[in-house]
Amino acid sequence: MPTDRDDTAWRDRVRQRWDERSARWEASARENAATPERARELDRVVAALRLEPGMRVLDAGCGTGQWAVALAERGMRVTAVDISPEMIRRAREAHPDAPVTWRVADLAEPGETLAVFHAILARVSLQFTPDVPGALRTFRRVLRPGGRLLASVPGALSPIYRASWERHLPDQPDEVNWITPWELEHLLTFHGWRILDEWGEYGQDLTGEANPFDPGTLSEMDKHLQQAASTTWTVVAG
Repeated sequence: MPTDRDDTAWRDRVRQRWDERSARWEASARENAATPERARELDRVVAALRLEPGMRVLDAGCGTGQWAVALAERGMRVTAVDISPEMIRRAREAHPDAPVTWRVADLAEPGETLAVFHAILARVSLQFTPDVPGALRTFRRVLRPGGRLLASVPGALSPIYRASWERHLPDQPDEVNWITPWELEHLLTFHGWRILDEWGEYGQDLTGEANPFDPGTLSEMDKHLQQAASTTWTVVAG
């Protein structure tokens, strides 16, 4: 990544992008939240992070808050941050009684300076920061000893990344860093994290575009092929 990037301009573009997409995101997230697949996914996340009622969780890049609320309903004390003021506004309005601390903030600057969280959830958000190592350092700082991070990013062939080629065109704004699952793994281990678990998801993207790969067939293939083909790839680290 270029060293002279204007991080403020990057974050402003990301903020504007997600403010504009917040209504569509909320509708999609609300629909997905009611599915059996989401319930099973939530069970897996809770187990992977070893969460118990009363634990403090940071939802870094919370969107309109469906995951934050679901974790709070299971007894966790959740702080949910998103760079988009419109996302946070919608989260507050949709869940006025949810025991969640909502905060407009960059995921690398969640507003905490001490190790207070038992777990951090960063689902499909790290690709929108200009400084992934900086975000990981922040996560380490605010995570309690023995705590766990769950992060997911799109695979290289994910429908989410179908426009990745446009980064080579002139005058294209840098608002996605296009990080891949194996890059996330390398960054985590380089910065002292230990990979504890990982898995792929092969559903649709936000626009409804389907993933053309069959996860059943992929399960027999090399892990890097599974990562590349995944809509999102989840890594749990501690």
